[in-house]
Amino acid sequence: MQPNRLWFLCLLFLGGLVSACLGNLRLTVLYDQTDELKAGDRVIWQEQTIGVVQDVKTDATGRGVAQLQIKGDFRDKVTDESRFLIQADPQHYWQKHIEMVNLAEGGDLLPNGAKVEGSTYLSLQAERGSRGFAAWSQLLLQELERWQKELNQLPEEEWYKELERQMDYWLSEMAQAGVEARRYFRKEVLPRLEESVRELKKRLREFHKQKDADILEIKLEKLKRI
Repeated sequence: MQPNRLWFLCLLFLGGLVSACLGNLRLTVLYDQTDELKAGDRVIWQEQTIGVVQDVKTDATGRGVAQLQIKGDFRDKVTDESRFLIQADPQHYWQKHIEMVNLAEGGDLLPNGAKVEGSTYLSLQAERGSRGFAAWSQLLLQELERWQKELNQLPEEEWYKELERQMDYWLSEMAQAGVEARRYFRKEVLPRLEESVRELKKRLREFHKQKDADILEIKLEKLKRI
């Protein structure tokens, strides 16, 4: 191969790499809880892998900060109508990914380096207008069943952390709910949480971790007052 031709091909290759890097979109997504999300986890949209989590850390206020990189081919799909949820793999509870959902077609494209708020399943449905009692009650049961399934798969030493995270999650979600949804929560969801707390408190006391049990009790009382 002639030297000039080889040089030309190298330039084309390098140019392609530069273009690909420049075409990627970097985003920062803020979460109250990152739920064991980690660097290397996928970003998924409509069952397609469109990017990757590059870094996960905690900011000065204690919130989770996830740095995402979206492939250039999907930049036009990421708009101010996009929402980012942390989801668990239904087959492998320890594996997480970020699911991107678009509330509507169109919207303004997010610029490179944009910072956005993360979403949860319930907050997403709330944005879609599902704040009626029937919709909320169904969502609460779905979320409770998903959580209990994950909790039952956890090793015993991880029970406490997951239960504490879930109680914080319910406190946040119920703050957005209407009166009927809160009443339903107290009747249908809260008893299951109380049962989980009672079981874990027994285990904690056996290991002389009364202070940890007291923290759970305080959060449970807050939920009762919602």
